[in-house]
Amino acid sequence: MNPHDISRPHAPRPADTWPPEVPPFRPPGPPTEPPGPQPMPAPRPILPSWEEPDPGTFERDVANRLLEQRVITVSGRLDDALANTVTRQLLLLGQDDRRKPITMHLSCRESELGAALELADAVDLVRAPVRAVVHGTLRGPAVAVLCAAARRAAHRNAMVVLSLPEESGEGTASRLASLAEQHALQVGQLCHRIAQVTGRGEGEVAADLEAGRLLSGEESKDYGLVEEVV
Repeated sequence: MNPHDISRPHAPRPADTWPPEVPPFRPPGPPTEPPGPQPMPAPRPILPSWEEPDPGTFERDVANRLLEQRVITVSGRLDDALANTVTRQLLLLGQDDRRKPITMHLSCRESELGAALELADAVDLVRAPVRAVVHGTLRGPAVAVLCAAARRAAHRNAMVVLSLPEESGEGTASRLASLAEQHALQVGQLCHRIAQVTGRGEGEVAADLEAGRLLSGEESKDYGLVEEVV
């Protein structure tokens, strides 16, 4: 026998050890309870949404509601745009019902001479009676609109300023002369309207316009511009 053919015993593998290793004893832990129902997450607060209303839409809605009550407001600067808007409102109400009066609230700190006279002419054309009420300050040529109304009133704290707007122009000498002539004609129309209502002379009215005479509500009644103070 060849000594090299004798097989040598293999070293025992860990898995073949005997007896097998036993893991150390560990006492059982406390019994675990099954998980209960999980709380629902708190709902997110619902915040009210607020959208800023369109000022133009709000003003139109208010104007339409006032028109339904046959009320027109003339406030701010009386220029051609405002005069055209109020003229359309007057014509609309005048055609709707010629018997019911129209109430016009006047509060204009600034006014253009041409626009004021055009609006006064529109008041003359309306068949329905127009009652004008002054509140706040009414300055300059806008007084012509007050004088065109069939009935005139003023708040006790109202202020009426008899004055003329400053006029300026550009162009050639002939154009400036034409503008000056037109301005003088319009001033004459304003004086005539005020004199016709108050019973005063046009010369006196023209002097008060040049001086910028200031009248309270009671003084406006004494002057003849309004018939009552409310």
